[in-house]
Amino acid sequence: MTTQTVYTINGFAPSGITDLIAAIQQDTAHAQLEFHATTAWVDGTRSLTRIKSFDWAGQPYARNFSLTIDEPEELGGTNMGPNPQEVLLAGVNACIMATFVEFCSVEGIRLEKVEIHSTGSLDVRGMLKLDASVHAGYQDLRWTMTVKGDASPEKFQQMYEATIASSPNFWNLANPVKMVPTLQVEA
Repeated sequence: MTTQTVYTINGFAPSGITDLIAAIQQDTAHAQLEFHATTAWVDGTRSLTRIKSFDWAGQPYARNFSLTIDEPEELGGTNMGPNPQEVLLAGVNACIMATFVEFCSVEGIRLEKVEIHSTGSLDVRGMLKLDASVHAGYQDLRWTMTVKGDASPEKFQQMYEATIASSPNFWNLANPVKMVPTLQVEA
């Protein structure tokens, strides 16, 4: 029996990305992913989101995650989980983080610390329709990534710029995404 050792750096196996690139170059169907989330109202402002699967190249892959989302008590909730705006910040942070770690790992950069602190400014007059000049979403998103590892500041800057240019969630928020909303009313 032959044992194959997979090289990892920063807890990531760079060969996974190179293998994925090779598979996509042979068949672009391997580039196609669909993610799914189902959110159900629980009570008040609390909801439960379940992640049961994602599709890759037309094939479903099982997942099993749930996330309680709620508003703070100060905003009418029960504080049983992060609110939707905090989940959005977490999604952006995690996407930027994963992309940065992957890029650094492929380049052989050993990381000791990567942390992102983000802030979104929200004027609720837009959401509450109290001022037509204020839009309903964040007025701005700001973050700082702090990184420590064995690369030069210039190399980290290069990896950071590549990350911002490649992060799906950064792109999703910075550019219009086609939205296809539907309402289904049960009898």
